[in-house]
Amino acid sequence: MDILDQLQLIDGYFEDDSFYMRSIAGFSLEGRYKAAGLRYLAVLIDENEPFSFTIGSNTMIHVPVELNEKLKQELNMIADTLDTM
Repeated sequence: MDILDQLQLIDGYFEDDSFYMRSIAGFSLEGRYKAAGLRYLAVLIDENEPFSFTIGSNTMIHVPVELNEKLKQELNMIADTLDTM
């Protein structure tokens, strides 16, 4: 099964050695990420605390605590895939 088919919270695509993200948990988000950046983001997520972050000057993304574990898993899956490219 393709990794992109396994993603439930993150939408995006791979190109060269980067992942281009279109959305997280239904929130529109456009950005290019490398493996290290995705792993850093995953480390910031505490599985027992709501997670919010700001992208740009006016985009705030709130991730409910129930989705934290799945989001961390998906970020790390994408980073692992990038490491093998």
